Amino acid sequence: MIKLLHLVDNTLQSQTAAKCDLLIHIGQQNLQYAIIDKVRDELKALADFKLPKINSLEDLILAIESLPECNREFKYPFSKIRISLNSYKFTLVPEQLYENENEQQYAKFINSIDSDLILTNQIKSGKIRNIFAIDTKLNDIFNKLLHKPRLFSQGTSFVEGVMKTNPDKNGICLFIDYHIDHIKIACLKKSELIFYNMFECVNPDEFNYFLLNTIKVLNLDPKITKVILSGDLTTDDDDNYQRILKYFNEPAFADSRMIVNHPDLFADVSLHTYFSLISLAECE
Repeated sequence: MIKLLHLVDNTLQSQTAAKCDLLIHIGQQNLQYAIIDKVRDELKALADFKLPKINSLEDLILAIESLPECNREFKYPFSKIRISLNSYKFTLVPEQLYENENEQQYAKFINSIDSDLILTNQIKSGKIRNIFAIDTKLNDIFNKLLHKPRLFSQGTSFVEGVMKTNPDKNGICLFIDYHIDHIKIACLKKSELIFYNMFECVNPDEFNYFLLNTIKVLNLDPKITKVILSGDLTTDDDDNYQRILKYFNEPAFADSRMIVNHPDLFADVSLHTYFSLISLAECE
């Protein structure tokens, strides 16, 4: 496992962890985590690790199992632990239509298999339920390594984050969260979620396809649509960013300080890079 970033406030100790939440995001190629002091409403730790080559669920489990030995922070007695996972097996159901007894029926829409565990998240800000599937073995290892972790689909944290930071309550906002192997796209119209999806995306041409298709399907007018970017996008020789500029003027970058305060220790960290991870703080 390659350490890309590891910033920890030296005031973070085992005896102070009870007032903090641990946030973890696990993707196919990386693992990120943040620690947030809920009393002070500020970031205490931020870390990013590149995972070794993952060819199977067993490989991923082995990589995760190594974390408590490598990072002493994971052993602290946190108030809450939240984990988000990339999963294409999900569906969104409006709160007013959701029925607990039909959870297994909803699961039929996400191509789950017998070894999957079906979970449901509540996206409170959007009045939506997110039904998703993960492998039961993965759930078991989380509960073995960590104390009562709550699991979330990647869509839950991202949507909660965009609802929290929406810059135009009465307009149309398109949020794009780009990563090396996938993108997440959400669209708000007058503060209501009208679209969310996650796509496998590995090159600028694929990115351009999904961007154009989203514009077409949602009938977006680029002149009046605000675009907010997060994840691994940059403005320096980034082909994906240049594709965005072909269609939208003056895209903005997400600001994770709108979710939690960032002390000076994190001054050099791009505020949009870990937006989706830090948005886990908005999940219940």
